[in-house]
Amino acid sequence: MVSGMGYTEAFGILPGDVVSIVGSGGKTSLLWRLAEENRERGVLVSTTTKMWMPEAGAVDWDVSGDGCRGRLWSPAGGLTPPLHCGRANPAPTGVSLFYGGVEDGKITAPDLGRLSAFSAEMGLTLLECDGAKALPLKGWAQHEPVVPEFTTVTIGVLPLWVIGQPVCEETVHRVPEFCRITGSFPGELVTALHLARVVNHPDGLFAKARGRRVLFLNDRRNVADGQRPSLRDAQTVLANLDVPMTVLAGDIHRGTIEVPS
Repeated sequence: MVSGMGYTEAFGILPGDVVSIVGSGGKTSLLWRLAEENRERGVLVSTTTKMWMPEAGAVDWDVSGDGCRGRLWSPAGGLTPPLHCGRANPAPTGVSLFYGGVEDGKITAPDLGRLSAFSAEMGLTLLECDGAKALPLKGWAQHEPVVPEFTTVTIGVLPLWVIGQPVCEETVHRVPEFCRITGSFPGELVTALHLARVVNHPDGLFAKARGRRVLFLNDRRNVADGQRPSLRDAQTVLANLDVPMTVLAGDIHRGTIEVPS
């Protein structure tokens, strides 16, 4: 356990970084934890695909247009309180949200040229760059993930808690692509070795990565049920990686961070 360390420090994120988050099973939760940790620094949050509109209180500024966009839709339904908005540039502190539009409660990608310019003015930029249809695992199409060229850190997220579950449409987005990448077959139980193959494969998790790579293995297993979060599965993934990279494990919702070795 990394005692007293936030995710920003553990991931080695520095002022001015542009962090692109890819993968499945915790991307959005990790993005908003990092945003909250860096609120006083000034954070720009955006997406290169689509992501759910944030809950009330997560965002201080809407910098998506020349004028105020008014109230923002919450993914839980209803409207959030009005935000400060209509600024020509992002606020120097707080969390600023930048997007192209809103579709069915999700924000869409903005113009990448404007996104790059805004990123240069902020203390930190956090981008959700992948989608998995709310499933814990996925196989990637050729155009995915959408990582912009000005990225300085790519964080790949995979869930440890999916180990032992079957490879099927209820678990995996694009089952055929996942099976091709991992060498698995439909109905087979997911293993730590499968997760390592997802990381290693040229068409896998880091297919479009730029900058420094960080792998985060998310484990939400319940201590109360006797499933003590263990580094064993994370260590198996780490031992089977082809390329050296920073690897961390933990539970985003509990805020735990561990370093497998």
